[in-house]
Amino acid sequence: MAKKHARKHHILPESYLKRFAKNKQIWQLDFELKKSNRVSIKDAATIHDFYTVKTIHKQEDDLVEQKFLSQIESLPGPVIDTIIEKHTLPKGTDWDYLANFIALMYVRGPLFRQKILEIYEHYIKKLDEHLLSDEKVWNEIMAQVKKDKDIPLDTTYQQALDAHKNCNVTVSIDRTFYVKTMMEFAAFLVPIIWKMTPNLLIAPYISDARFVTGDVPIIPIPRKPNVTGIWIDNPDFDLYFPLSSKFCLLLNYDSLKKVMQVSRRCVAFTNHLIACNCTRLLLSEEQNFVWMRENNTISTSSEELRNSSWTDEKKSLTRAKIPDTEILSECRNDWKLLRSEDTKD
Repeated sequence: MAKKHARKHHILPESYLKRFAKNKQIWQLDFELKKSNRVSIKDAATIHDFYTVKTIHKQEDDLVEQKFLSQIESLPGPVIDTIIEKHTLPKGTDWDYLANFIALMYVRGPLFRQKILEIYEHYIKKLDEHLLSDEKVWNEIMAQVKKDKDIPLDTTYQQALDAHKNCNVTVSIDRTFYVKTMMEFAAFLVPIIWKMTPNLLIAPYISDARFVTGDVPIIPIPRKPNVTGIWIDNPDFDLYFPLSSKFCLLLNYDSLKKVMQVSRRCVAFTNHLIACNCTRLLLSEEQNFVWMRENNTISTSSEELRNSSWTDEKKSLTRAKIPDTEILSECRNDWKLLRSEDTKD
């Protein structure tokens, strides 16, 4: 009998979501479905089989979701509790645990898979363009493939050109490859995040200002206008990571750690960042929350945010950054396309 495994996987762990919930209930705003509803944290931010992998025995297994992810998620729990209760920032082993958790949270969601898919689709399409750029190139490559793979290839260059006009090149990536790449990149990020300085932003208790989170919980933002490049090892970027409805971690390369109560406006700006960068889901303690419009005014209506923010431009937004090139991929708001499946042997 085949081993049963957990099918419903959290792209944001329950231990994290509970800090934005009341009585284990959280508001989930789904921009793609254009609806907002209150759900149990057990049912929030989940995708079936998102971290299921194929083992060396060629069986589907939930060991990554049940063991690897859950272990890394459990270690920083007491550290975050101390941050919230004592308004202090971690050091030593506590910072090690939290740095590992932050690295994993940065790569575990659909956005990371979207980036991988865009990059592979981009290069496959570039390869396709090169292959069909010249008849001599086509003939040389086909001859080499025929020799190396012993595959009969009788398609002429003109036939390939004609077929290409009616084709759309897409890439399918095995789910196990997605998960393996996620784990490798998380390991790569840990020492980078460890070198950064954690700061703590505290929302004012006497106001309605509460931080929200989303399926992209960590947002890198340039500190100055017109700053380009990526955030890794870049002192011109801040990383915003809401820890709960009243606390947000701010990572940068400043030498001095700071704990500070921030204004309602700062909370609204942070929520604006989360809303603009999520791929589909926003999660909050209350149905309505403060957020900043593009004109810098503040709203508390989640319905207004839902109707104004999810434009056709946002729905088709590509996320990977490839220098000096135009991304040729499509945005996947249907997460089933990012969940993928492994190739059958």
